[in-house]
Amino acid sequence: MTRLPFPKIFMLLLLAVASMAWASETAIVYQGEVRPFGSFARDVLDGFSGKTAYRCAVGEADRCPRKMQAAEVVIEIMGGKPATRDWKLFKVLRSDVSDALSLPKDSRYVSYGELSKSKDLLKFYASREDGHAATLEMKRLYGNVQLFETLADSARVKDLFTLAEPGLAESGSTVRRVKLELLYYLVDPVLWAFVAAFVGFLLSLLNLNFKKTALDRGANVAGLVAAGIVGLTLVVRLVATGRPPMVNLYEIVLWVAFLLESFEVVAFFRCPHRSFSLMVPIAFVSSLLLFFDRFVLETGDAFRAVPAVLNSSVFLTLHVFTIALGFAGVILSGIVAHVALFRFRGGEIPGEDHLVPLLYGTLVFGSALTMVGTLLGGMWADFAWGRFWGFDPKECGALFVILWTMLGLHLRSGRLVTNRGFALFNAFNVIVTFLCWFGINLLGVGLHSYGFQNGTFTGLVGFVLADLALILFLNFYFRKHE
Repeated sequence: MTRLPFPKIFMLLLLAVASMAWASETAIVYQGEVRPFGSFARDVLDGFSGKTAYRCAVGEADRCPRKMQAAEVVIEIMGGKPATRDWKLFKVLRSDVSDALSLPKDSRYVSYGELSKSKDLLKFYASREDGHAATLEMKRLYGNVQLFETLADSARVKDLFTLAEPGLAESGSTVRRVKLELLYYLVDPVLWAFVAAFVGFLLSLLNLNFKKTALDRGANVAGLVAAGIVGLTLVVRLVATGRPPMVNLYEIVLWVAFLLESFEVVAFFRCPHRSFSLMVPIAFVSSLLLFFDRFVLETGDAFRAVPAVLNSSVFLTLHVFTIALGFAGVILSGIVAHVALFRFRGGEIPGEDHLVPLLYGTLVFGSALTMVGTLLGGMWADFAWGRFWGFDPKECGALFVILWTMLGLHLRSGRLVTNRGFALFNAFNVIVTFLCWFGINLLGVGLHSYGFQNGTFTGLVGFVLADLALILFLNFYFRKHE
């Protein structure tokens, strides 16, 4: 593939300021890979701030009059606009790093101008080889500062990327991949999957009161649409990236939501005597996961190339798929437990009720696959990092889920709890899984961490408190008033 001379490249990029459509659809050659410019820009802004758009800070209205998408931000930087040096684009994930760099304590976002004052200190830490979390954060910030300077320097942009030749269409599979990526961002399938899942939740909630066949069918059609969209989304990501869509948290959440919705759809067609109330929590949790994916993990949708260590072993694919199945099973068991506590509020759950074997079966399914998935993760870790187990927080989180489910199964097998007690224990499965799945990632340490994020933390704490209150209400309030 031939490349255009640099002066022509730079002139085209400057002209793109007046046309964001051009910026989104232009293909570039970045690190030897052809990518849409808009996708490249999303990666840049994600690395800077963990976001895909920039909203001006207070006092910047004269220099940054509106919310800008990633492509606009990157083009403004490349255009050498002086005001970009003062835009608070860079997120600092650790307070001790902020203190060491003498950054403002009242804001987690800082500007290039503020970071560049400590560039020598950042460079010093970037040269260190220790794995301390603060050192890793310093290295990340130093890399971001360097990338910003490269983008802002017209003489150095050519070292970063070039425009792809307009005759890109001749390269068959490459142009198809680029067009798929552009179509993905244009359609925004995860947003529509969330809408379908939430509609299914609302219809199933109405059906609890009205018991109408039309509402039941409508809720399950919405669930089928949501599952179909998510399934198609996973296929598109497979084709566009050339790898199984099982690498990051964004894709794993899609899998779990897909599996939950698929379970309810299969139950609709295969189980005529199923509990209608089961659709409500399944649709709610699915829509919650899709909401989390679309509005909190939105940067995870980037079609970026993954490191070789993440794309080099079949064990990783098997690990992620089985863990997703296992977590879905454990969450589903928790959902069934909520339904059982609601249906038999204030009293014992009869052993002949169909929810009892479903509660037990989903827990066995979830615990077994979580165990197998964790073992496969250890095999992949041994292949990739040379050790089977390293007490990484996420590894410990998966182990805790296994121990929690094993405890529940042993309590039931030893007849140490009644059916109601077993359901009450399982009702905490959703909280335990979410804390071990999402909560551990917020610690800011470990190989699976994406650092502390206010939106994620607030949403997770809110969900845990709300579910805890619901469990206590279902168990103790009704028993008190029976």
